[in-house]
Amino acid sequence: MISYDVLLKQLEQHVMQAKNAATEQEMREQLTAVRALCEVVLTSDGKPQMPAQIAMGTAQLPTQSTPLRENDANGHSIFDF
Repeated sequence: MISYDVLLKQLEQHVMQAKNAATEQEMREQLTAVRALCEVVLTSDGKPQMPAQIAMGTAQLPTQSTPLRENDANGHSIFDF
């Protein structure tokens, strides 16, 4: 678990880097990091979580139980063309 203090320190660092950015692109990158950190805090259930935990917490990856069949394929390998 990440503490709020750690997140706030990271937010402060990214805001300072955004203020001191030499280009608009650098500033936007830092502001994107600020937004991501805010989302981590705001989407958690009162407990800060790692971004990977949030992304993987409720998402279900699609699984394919049967092989995909295509008319123009000529073998079982993905390298068969």
